[in-house]
Amino acid sequence: MRSTRRHRHQSTITPTFLSLQYLLLTTSRNPIPAANGFSFPSHHLPIHHHNHQTQHRHGTKGRLYLSTTSNIPSNHHDNHHHRDQENNDDAVTNDDDTFATTYHAPVMVKECIDALLDCQRGRMRRQDQHQDQQQPLVFVDGTLGGGGHSAALLARLGPHDIVLGCDVDPNALDTATTRLSRFMNHDGTEMPLFIPVECNFGDLVTVLSTTVTHPHTQEPILKGSTNDGGGQVDGILLDFGVSSHQIDEPDRGFSFMKDGPLDMRMSGNHRHKQQQQQQGLSAADICNEFDETELQRIFSKYGDEPRAKTLAKAIVKHRPLSTTGQLVEAIASVTPAYAKNKRNGQTATCARIFQSLRIVVNNEDGVLERVLSEACPTVLRPGGRLVCLSYHSMEDRATKRIMRDGTLQTKRRPSSWEDQTDMYGNYVGPPKPFRPVGKAIKATAEEVDRNPRARSAVLRIAERL
Repeated sequence: MRSTRRHRHQSTITPTFLSLQYLLLTTSRNPIPAANGFSFPSHHLPIHHHNHQTQHRHGTKGRLYLSTTSNIPSNHHDNHHHRDQENNDDAVTNDDDTFATTYHAPVMVKECIDALLDCQRGRMRRQDQHQDQQQPLVFVDGTLGGGGHSAALLARLGPHDIVLGCDVDPNALDTATTRLSRFMNHDGTEMPLFIPVECNFGDLVTVLSTTVTHPHTQEPILKGSTNDGGGQVDGILLDFGVSSHQIDEPDRGFSFMKDGPLDMRMSGNHRHKQQQQQQGLSAADICNEFDETELQRIFSKYGDEPRAKTLAKAIVKHRPLSTTGQLVEAIASVTPAYAKNKRNGQTATCARIFQSLRIVVNNEDGVLERVLSEACPTVLRPGGRLVCLSYHSMEDRATKRIMRDGTLQTKRRPSSWEDQTDMYGNYVGPPKPFRPVGKAIKATAEEVDRNPRARSAVLRIAERL
């Protein structure tokens, strides 16, 4: 059988084919007469371009390719095209960098904005260029921060479109308002409109349906009730991380690298000390007043801390604590500066303890549950996009469950699951609010090199059903 195959292969390489090959390789760009009377350059012939290895592999099957890599004039053009494509990719990366400021470097900017603009009405607008532009796209940046994501979104929107930027931190609102001032206080006929809103993203339903008005017409942005399932927002972006400015500012108490008051309240405004003192417990209050058992529970649940009991005991022993430096000293008393497993080292341990305290101080788990299970399904219109950036397991688990199952229950299948399926096992229960879009996305290695805080970020996308 093998000898027969070799014989068939050899029989295809006739003198006629060899002459044709020689002709094509030597005539270069000289016109070759075609059978129909027309002529065309030899480099326009439908010749397959393969490297030597590909030619050898196909050659064993009796196929003869009439060109080699060294004789393809179009390679020069292809190389230029490849370099141009690389330059375009770099341009996208550089554009992402332009939205970073000293206040905060937004994570996965292009991926987030692409996901938002791929909402149902966004797709319809791209398909029909003559669609009425008077019907604006409305997006909500639920965690405004330094305004990086909002700036990138506004740069890609058109007249009459609206971005509502929400944040509970007055400092963040001031910074973003200054940065995006050119998109504010106009009628929206020539450029998209930006409206800052001071609120916690867990209160989106109440705030957006009652207090947000157009700065020019004074009419409500979201007309009608949003409690009847008829949401009017095309996309919501939620970035659950802490801004770089909040971490780097010692007075806020988020950083274990700099000494400052042990505060960690997101809504803390140091220009109004009296108001700040009325905004709930601080991290110092928790460290000094909670018992050892409760501290252990907090560190274990919200920080996945494997040595929660030891660290809780150390904090109780070092009371009273009033600064971040004192808390770091308490942690260091039972934690090695360096460890073979970096997770057990002092830096990683401090990060988990500070994260746990921040979550409890700001009730982040309760707010997260409200925004995912109540606000987003209510405010988003069918076909609208929910785009979430998570930075630790608690946030990512909640986001995944609400997008996949429509509930934050720990069990994917409740005890009554059998009552919600047909005889074939298909789900026939109450309609789910979201449909997951693709899989979880991680930041690229290039972005992590530029912004190390993007290393733990996980992006998930869902569409309202």
